[in-house]
Amino acid sequence: MEQENLTIESETIENNENSQKLTHCPYCQGKLVKRGKRKKKFEEVQRYYCSKCDKSLISAVTKNKTYPLRIIIDSLTLYNRLYSLEEILNIIYERYGIKISSRIVLIWVKEYERYIPFLRMREFISQKYSKKEIIEESKLIHQQIYNFKYHRAKTNLILNERFNHFKFKPLQEFLDLVVAECPHQLFQNPSKRSSEFKDIFNLEQVKIISKENSAIKTANFVMQTISNNKLRHEILQNFMLSNDSVTVAVEVPILISNKDILHYKYQLDFNVPLVLKEGEYITGHIDLIQIRNGLIHIMDFKPSAKKEKPIAQLTIYALALSRLTGLRLYNFKCAWFDNKNYYEFFPLHVVYKKKNKKKFDKNQKKLILNEGVEDEN
Repeated sequence: MEQENLTIESETIENNENSQKLTHCPYCQGKLVKRGKRKKKFEEVQRYYCSKCDKSLISAVTKNKTYPLRIIIDSLTLYNRLYSLEEILNIIYERYGIKISSRIVLIWVKEYERYIPFLRMREFISQKYSKKEIIEESKLIHQQIYNFKYHRAKTNLILNERFNHFKFKPLQEFLDLVVAECPHQLFQNPSKRSSEFKDIFNLEQVKIISKENSAIKTANFVMQTISNNKLRHEILQNFMLSNDSVTVAVEVPILISNKDILHYKYQLDFNVPLVLKEGEYITGHIDLIQIRNGLIHIMDFKPSAKKEKPIAQLTIYALALSRLTGLRLYNFKCAWFDNKNYYEFFPLHVVYKKKNKKKFDKNQKKLILNEGVEDEN
């Protein structure tokens, strides 16, 4: 049978540290083997062969593209961070030693606009902010380096664009003060890390919903360019912060104290099975914070989202951020995702359980509980 040169969709691509790898033929599900490289103008791409149906394939990341996808993604991000076309061309040349034109950058912006909804905000923001003002960045030395980034311009626009988002002004005030007022010493020698806690909450009344979300599409797009797994979080965070219309901050430091936990337990009657000594703290860093659909979304990227269940970690994030901002836990939703799956839940349902309603019979002589019947006296 004559071989065909075909291109398949990016959903069949799996990332590892060495290459963008295809494992099974999308046409017959036969096992694929590597068969040489295809040389392009600026890169070499892996070619695969299926012995079952005799097809030769390459991944969609290379389809009809002269330039590597990583250059395209960098150009889109620089464009939405308000760099001029001339500045973009110079930065790309400095990074990759490759010359591109202003025309090709504008073509990419149009071609990939579904991945960069920030475009609808760009013109308005560019009239009020310079490229240095839109995003605040700071390296936090908290045992390891965390690159905190806060999209000041996007946050301001989101809060003022919709009435039901304006109530999240306290979140904006908190993010404005992270760099200046973060108690860094508590993160350098933390009592406990939020990621240490697993399966500590009662999930009886918690609905974990799997759904389609644009974060999956974005992760799938960006992951195609990443060969070093250690950089996955940072590259994805940077792309979403710069290019989507809802992500307002990444690597946000949070902490919760013993007093905060006692407040939840005894003032709000929440079921919070956390125990801290006086002066102890739980610390952590939220991967992404989004504001959308009248809620604050606390999101965590997990490369194997289907196998993981970071409900305790995300709930602690929500409890901490609620106390730090003064916003009710009712306003938060938590989620974790990768390039194939997205799961979400309400942290309020994790810690607040509906009580059994008390009912009286017709003669009001017996107290009837949902579990059974007891005498009124």
